[in-house]
Amino acid sequence: MTGEIDYYSLLNVPRDADPETIRHAYRNAARAIHPDTSKEADATERFLLINQAYETLTDLELRIAYDQELMETEQEKIEDASYTCEVQSSRKCLLQLGEPQVHYLLLDIKPSENIPVFRPPINVCIVIDKSTSMRGPRLDQVRSATIRILESLERDDRATVVAFSDKAEVIVSADQAQEITTARARLSLLQAGGGTEIGQGLYLSMESLQQTFLRDGVNHLILFTDGRTYGDEDLCISLAKKAADLGITINSLGIGSDWNDLLLDDLSSRTGGNVLFLDSPSVISALLSKIFHNLEKVVANRVIIEGAFAQQVDLRSTFRLEPDPHPLGDQFPLLLGHLPRDGRIRLLLEMVIHPIGQISHLEMAHLTIDGDILGVNNKSTPLPLKIDIPVSEKPDMDPPPQDISQAISRISLYEMQEKARHEAEIGQAQQAARRLENLATQLLAAGERELAKAALNEAARVTHTRKFSSQGGKFLKYGTRALLLPAKTEGS
Repeated sequence: MTGEIDYYSLLNVPRDADPETIRHAYRNAARAIHPDTSKEADATERFLLINQAYETLTDLELRIAYDQELMETEQEKIEDASYTCEVQSSRKCLLQLGEPQVHYLLLDIKPSENIPVFRPPINVCIVIDKSTSMRGPRLDQVRSATIRILESLERDDRATVVAFSDKAEVIVSADQAQEITTARARLSLLQAGGGTEIGQGLYLSMESLQQTFLRDGVNHLILFTDGRTYGDEDLCISLAKKAADLGITINSLGIGSDWNDLLLDDLSSRTGGNVLFLDSPSVISALLSKIFHNLEKVVANRVIIEGAFAQQVDLRSTFRLEPDPHPLGDQFPLLLGHLPRDGRIRLLLEMVIHPIGQISHLEMAHLTIDGDILGVNNKSTPLPLKIDIPVSEKPDMDPPPQDISQAISRISLYEMQEKARHEAEIGQAQQAARRLENLATQLLAAGERELAKAALNEAARVTHTRKFSSQGGKFLKYGTRALLLPAKTEGS
């Protein structure tokens, strides 16, 4: 028996799981991975591990000994981990209550000091929508911005440019990208025309990225589009899943108001990426340069957080605040994206704590943070993270830490417009309009005049047409999400 393998994670149960929970988890895991039915190459080995985990955790004496070994092993891993994580709680202690209570955790994940500092090589594919609606300033600005990125490539970087409408084609190959005169000439021939089939562009760009894949660098796809794709959404999602498995991150940039924000959010979030709303072509160059510059600072790719919460704890939602604000959902594992060398990944976790028994403290969660450390022969050492909190009969009278209360306040603004959008979609127009008016009041109090004006405009529109405008809805959605950026929350 050894603490090197986390049997609890293997069975996907919390550390305080009772025997019945363990038996149920074992049956599900054994059924899914049984060598007679599973097609996975390591099915037999995993099946034996699952059986070993079950036998250990259902035997009281073996479980006590194993828990001790696991704790000692995790302490050793903390000292050698490739990551650090600072945890703040919304309260210093939980209240001994006979009813559920809401609790928040703020996690700041940073690279360990023992990770070598270097600029990673970058493998990027810029995917350009060249449909008819991109004609004019939009395509001109994307073309100019792309040339600037190609001009900034370093010797070990790789880049390709793919354009799509009804079909996709490689405009600039990886070899041509190294000859800026050739790349500029080929991009100058790019003309708009045809419909929008994002799946075509993603498929060809994924092929290109795999041909130039960098195991020790950053592999990234940047998608520009101003239109909706029809009939190939499932293909887009399957390609995003494949990108996530390979460690390719997708950033999507929606130009104008006619693109599908739900699809682009889905594509990007599956890979740990982000979506940006560009209401004016003039900002394209600056934003693309910022994305590329941030890739130069990446120290770890495909950062992931997984683990389990205590049986009394339900994860309600997770929101990534930095480096790019994005809602991440309520199911572990969560793909967090890139970890910057001189920054952090900041997460806000909202949980519901169900009635607590007569205990002095609660081991709220046992989590693991891991990723792909960039650089030749650099190996990632996961960070085990135990989160516990005292339990008291007396309430904690201190206010939550400012970072948490500020994040909650900002997220609530984003969630208000999401709820209003949903209410409008299901026909509750009056309720949606009232919520938007309330949102406008709060935005005005926060000094966000343009967003407040947009909320009032949408409230009036919903009252008369029973739906959001495409432009105003996106401006509110991505505008309230952007309020969570460090420049906003830290007053800089």
